[in-house]
Amino acid sequence: MSTQDTTQEPKARPKWFGAAAMLLALVLVGFLAWGLRVFLFPSNDEPAADPTTAATQTAPASASASASATAAPVEEADAAWDCQADLSSDTVSVADSALAVEEWVIGGYNVIPFSEFGGCEKRPSGLRVGFAHTEAGSLMAAATYAMALDPSVSEEAADDVEVAIAEGPDRDRLAEKAKRIRDGLEQGADGTASAASTLIGYAQNFYSEDAASYRLIYEVPTADGLVGQVSLQADLLWEDGDWKLDPASGTTFMTSDLYQGQPYIEWGPKV
Repeated sequence: MSTQDTTQEPKARPKWFGAAAMLLALVLVGFLAWGLRVFLFPSNDEPAADPTTAATQTAPASASASASATAAPVEEADAAWDCQADLSSDTVSVADSALAVEEWVIGGYNVIPFSEFGGCEKRPSGLRVGFAHTEAGSLMAAATYAMALDPSVSEEAADDVEVAIAEGPDRDRLAEKAKRIRDGLEQGADGTASAASTLIGYAQNFYSEDAASYRLIYEVPTADGLVGQVSLQADLLWEDGDWKLDPASGTTFMTSDLYQGQPYIEWGPKV
């Protein structure tokens, strides 16, 4: 299994949203630029989560150590990572009830879920991959990629393109854009929006053995001391033995919009 994560004191949340129009503008810059992910990491191991929810949490030494006693291991002949053999193959549906998560660990700008259902392989960039070929595994992948997938940050992260993004022309264009940012030829967005956000829930658009789609609902602070909500759509494909992000376009990983009050399942580090 992977090396344990170590949390740090989160930074104070900046006041970066104004009225609803300003909120949407910053969402489109912060979340939509790269579909939430072409950000320059302040630190791959530095969260912006509430200290009461993530500051004392660390990753377990082994996914199998925290697995349910009744859960059988994944048996995937085409699994991308050896550690996936230790993941749970529980076929529980996440469409109507929240998925239990043992740990919310530091990943990218914020915290991401880590459990017997996925995140068992930690890449040199810090990105966690290796998910169960189940509904639970697809949801884990969606929440992970939303906060921790950014090939523009470093040469190590550049390798994440092939392991975490579905093959195709969009992936090629995203890789080219990431290289331009790494080379200083194009400016990427900072991570303010992601660092100040809190995952509060999700809704499943659909799930099959080969594809899945989720809306992830995040809470963001506003300048007037209140909070706003944004909705991100994460689409995934099962490809080469793991869940990979199916990008929205050659410039955007995920689509984003203001949350419009649609029903969702409460889920996140504070739930």
